[in-house]
Amino acid sequence: MESKTILFHSNEEKKCEEFVSGKIPLILSKNSQDDKWLGVGMYFWDNKGNTNWWNKKQLQKNPSIKYKIIKVNADTSHLLDLTDYDVCTKMEELWNSYCKEIDKDPDVPLGNKLNTLFDAFPEFGKVYMVIKLYGKYNGTPSRGFITFDYKSRKAEPTMAAKCIYSVKNDACILEREIIEEGNYE
Repeated sequence: MESKTILFHSNEEKKCEEFVSGKIPLILSKNSQDDKWLGVGMYFWDNKGNTNWWNKKQLQKNPSIKYKIIKVNADTSHLLDLTDYDVCTKMEELWNSYCKEIDKDPDVPLGNKLNTLFDAFPEFGKVYMVIKLYGKYNGTPSRGFITFDYKSRKAEPTMAAKCIYSVKNDACILEREIIEEGNYE
């Protein structure tokens, strides 16, 4: 069964236009933190509010650059769901087995693990076109409609967990469009 998910991405205007027109298949992230996150891929947020936040953050760093926001409809039938504990356990077993086989230190950041597995096993890119992960963002305000305690060890509703997707294979992108300029004052 095909599973479709609406995702959002913010980037420089020219890159967004090239992606939407099909001139480039994906806008691969060049963030220095990708080794900690999901490695090589085009990163997406699951909602527009998080995309707006990211967009504002980028604009503050580079006020002279014009940004746009892209909305895609992605087929997530080929999802590596790292929000699923059972999937993470199986991935850890695979990673440790592979590291033992090639005599590699398994203690590396998540993005490096994923890059290594996708490079070592080309079929990964066909089986897993999209990766899903929750990220913890401690700067999220704990006030308003949902309040939470960052220090609490109890289960509770939180806005600090953000859902992030990395598209590894553009074949899963069914539709793409620019939805707004993305420059905010």
